[in-house]
Amino acid sequence: MELKLKQKDDGVYELDVKGNTCPYPQILTELALKKVGGAVLEVLTDNPPSARDLPLVLKRRGYKVEKKKEKDYWRIRIWK
Repeated sequence: MELKLKQKDDGVYELDVKGNTCPYPQILTELALKKVGGAVLEVLTDNPPSARDLPLVLKRRGYKVEKKKEKDYWRIRIWK
């Protein structure tokens, strides 16, 4: 399980968790959020349960979340 985290722009990071099923997208997202601190994190997932559950969990933890369906995956944008 590799943390595929890269910086896109100043203050914006992207985490690719495509190909992973629950609970790995959530675990990797939590690790990435710790690494990026207050930056924006965009998570790419192709797992429907993760696309459904990840925003709910993060909102309960006080994060702002936007979810957008791309071609064959979801882009979940997370920030405080």
